[in-house]
Amino acid sequence: MKKSLLLMLAMALGAVGSATASEEGAVQRGAAKAFYCTGCHGYNGMGGSTAVPVLAGKDKTYLVEKLMAFKKKKSSIMGLQLAKFKDGDLKDLAAYFSSLKATGHGEASFERDIQPIIQWRCLSCHTAGGEGEAKSGLSLASYADLMEGTEQGGELIVPGSAANSSFMVMVTRKDHLRMPFGAPPLADDEIRVIRSWIEQGAKNN
Repeated sequence: MKKSLLLMLAMALGAVGSATASEEGAVQRGAAKAFYCTGCHGYNGMGGSTAVPVLAGKDKTYLVEKLMAFKKKKSSIMGLQLAKFKDGDLKDLAAYFSSLKATGHGEASFERDIQPIIQWRCLSCHTAGGEGEAKSGLSLASYADLMEGTEQGGELIVPGSAANSSFMVMVTRKDHLRMPFGAPPLADDEIRVIRSWIEQGAKNN
């Protein structure tokens, strides 16, 4: 009896683990396909124009229903866009966007939008032991580090003013000192969302 109960418990825990792994896989697959949506719905589904809904943080079931319904409207722009997706793809997209932090329409989020860019494009140099941190004293390992700036250059971010933020200057300049140093420039969408975040007050949101 004990063995049977233990076996049932192990099977149940295994099923939970599989479901979690499956869900993580759906989110990852959805992230790889999400760029098809961001042209209208904004970076990470934050919302484009006021006529286009926010996707980030919406209920997954709701998103699947909406995507399926739009796919059936063959004559609409959304229907034409979604025609290339299978039902499983739509579920992956819904899993991805529902996993993101929700914000107000068009509002950039440090956690959702800015931190991943920094982790992917900046942290290999600007963290403890990195070449960029050693040369400039700048660590970008946290929001506090970013806002603190450096002793030599001062603050990198001026909340409310992207034009006066040296971080923006460094990632958009055209000479050999552009950041990330010795690597491809940030994408236009990445530049736009960083600018939006700064203009909106550079909040730790």
